[in-house]
Amino acid sequence: MIFDANYRRRLDNDLKEWVGKGYLDDDAADRIRKDAASRAKGQSRLPAVFAIIGVICLALAVAAFVAANWAVIPRIVKLCGIAAAIVGANFLAAYSAARGRNLIADLATLFAVLVFISGLALVGQIYHLPQDWPAGAMLATLGALAAAWLAQSSAALVVAAVSAISWVFARGEPAGLDIAGSGIALLLIAAMVAHVILYPLRLGRWAVLALVFAAYLRFLIEAAGTRFDPEEAVMFALSLFAAALSGWALALLRHSESRLPEVREKDGAFLFARSTLDAGAVVLIGLVVISLIAAMSGSGSGLSVGAILAYWPIPATILLAGGGFILAFARSFGRFETGALGAAAGVAVVAVFLGAVAPNAVVIVAAFSFAATVGMSAAGTVAGFGTWTAFGHIGTAAVVLWLLNETIGSLIGQSLFFLIAGVLLIAVAALSAWHIRRRSGEMEGTA
Repeated sequence: MIFDANYRRRLDNDLKEWVGKGYLDDDAADRIRKDAASRAKGQSRLPAVFAIIGVICLALAVAAFVAANWAVIPRIVKLCGIAAAIVGANFLAAYSAARGRNLIADLATLFAVLVFISGLALVGQIYHLPQDWPAGAMLATLGALAAAWLAQSSAALVVAAVSAISWVFARGEPAGLDIAGSGIALLLIAAMVAHVILYPLRLGRWAVLALVFAAYLRFLIEAAGTRFDPEEAVMFALSLFAAALSGWALALLRHSESRLPEVREKDGAFLFARSTLDAGAVVLIGLVVISLIAAMSGSGSGLSVGAILAYWPIPATILLAGGGFILAFARSFGRFETGALGAAAGVAVVAVFLGAVAPNAVVIVAAFSFAATVGMSAAGTVAGFGTWTAFGHIGTAAVVLWLLNETIGSLIGQSLFFLIAGVLLIAVAALSAWHIRRRSGEMEGTA
């Protein structure tokens, strides 16, 4: 079994508590720590990182060499060279995979995919084809996705996700809903999600999640383009979408908690849900900070509540978000961790909503933004999710620095903000202390 950093951190805290209560002695706790440390992952990934960067450099070197000698290399030699590089790299990948050298096979497939993408541009230049960036991005996506499935390559999957993101934004200015484009994006996402579940890789999961948010953002812009200026409503809808993904990911994680840790750590669906929960926190914190900056800089137009709620993707996403968190609560009734994560996500969505509907109420928007970032940090600490804690700290630092920069000439506004923020923090501290006392009492009563 391989332990991740979050599990080892929770294990270390538990060991300290168990030693303090006399359940274990110091020697037993140290032996457990050493065993967990021996299974830690991270250091062994460093050679793979260097190798991937090296393969990318080799592919760039081939492309640069061809470009530098473009005039002197015959057309047939260019085409044959591209084909030979692709075939040779795939042959090396198959040969390595047959002998169990999966890393080499993955790197060879990555090189073949990069040469294929470079070859698309070179062939277009050889035959003076008209430039069509969306079509080229789609060809690159399909080629990389085919290689990812045929060779079980996680590196090729990352290239496919990046190419798909390029295709999403390269389709020109939206002029209304593009049903066909949205359908294609959903098919690509489904194929990539299935791949990262079958062949787990953290970078692959994050690349696919980036594609999910990119496709949803494009859909929102298309849906809003014919109604009104979409900036504020789109930001709010995106924050709701992040909360919805967090809720459903949390429900899946709670559903899997009954399994043994060594089973969960190899379960691609569990790992994808964990990355989805982390991605939701990253997007929420980013939108909270952007909303605060927009409100304080006066760039927000201030949509009405009715206009935002009439924007039909928003009620649909509200139902999706609510369903996810309701299911998470149902599967973990009485769990303080679930409540903390749900409350933090809710406050973050409210902060973005206030930034959209009331950008002139700077003090209120600032107070809720500060509460959202602090809540993210607290929720991450309570639930043991390091990404929520880390990005909550980053968001809090960004909010405080921006507030100090903007309110340095307004002592009244600054005092009001810190007054509201202080009251909110004291209330949260009191609620947390009350819950901890109650839980401690229940544990002692059970004992």
